[in-house]
Amino acid sequence: MPWPPAVSSRRVALVVYGLALLVYTTLSGLLFMAGLDPRATIVVTQLVGLLGLSLWLARLMKIPVREAFALRPAAPVHWYMALGAAIPLQAAGGAIQFAIVSRLAEDSPLRRVMEEAVRRFVAAETGFDLLMLFLAAVATAAICEEFLFRGLLLHLLRRRSGWISAIIASAALFAVFHLNPIVLLPVGLVGAYLAVLVWRSGSLYPAILAHGLNNGIALFGLALIFDEAVYARYLWVILTVSTATFAIIFFAYLRATEAPRPAGRPGGLEGIAIDSGFGNGQQAEHPEQAEQ
Repeated sequence: MPWPPAVSSRRVALVVYGLALLVYTTLSGLLFMAGLDPRATIVVTQLVGLLGLSLWLARLMKIPVREAFALRPAAPVHWYMALGAAIPLQAAGGAIQFAIVSRLAEDSPLRRVMEEAVRRFVAAETGFDLLMLFLAAVATAAICEEFLFRGLLLHLLRRRSGWISAIIASAALFAVFHLNPIVLLPVGLVGAYLAVLVWRSGSLYPAILAHGLNNGIALFGLALIFDEAVYARYLWVILTVSTATFAIIFFAYLRATEAPRPAGRPGGLEGIAIDSGFGNGQQAEHPEQAEQ
């Protein structure tokens, strides 16, 4: 009997998501209890629970790796977008997160737990600590999370629905996966932006770059420019300017690129001749029609 059966690809996407969340949380909990460094724990769980699981499930479903993860070259405009939007996107996300955290009481259990977890995670006393921090928060996070969320999950969600609903669904799943209510909104917005990059470029590579830049700037860039006092004093200025800058870049990008034409959407998931509906990395001749 072929696997998976002819069921909705959305349901298969939810099963994949549930498996990834289960493996990720279970493995990270076991490694943490074993005394492994938090950053090393994240690197291992990302490689095994996100990247490894995604590749194994794609092979199990007999979906070609290139199709399942949109591993295609991208035109230069998509790389320019990933580079140009990195700073305003992270500045806006950081301002949103600060606005949410500042609404919590200083003795709030949620705020204390989050701040302690962040403090332990970013604490670096040696060069090796910095290397592990970079690997955990930037390199493996960008690659492994993109393979799962903007690769396999977006592929499955797209097959029986339009791009807009697939982008929204994948962004929501991405936000919930972080298991932190404080970052639901900013992480969800970042997830939607990364999914748009895959939609327009037909490639996962610009999204990986954009994801890595977003995390790297958050850890090693904005902390040098905006500390808590600056955010508290100029919060709405930072949020307004960064959001407006990102919006201008984003809509200019949408005008400069065209959505790929919709492809056929077969009912089941059996077989290997699957058209993912992704673009080919180049601009299409005609924009995509309204979502059906």
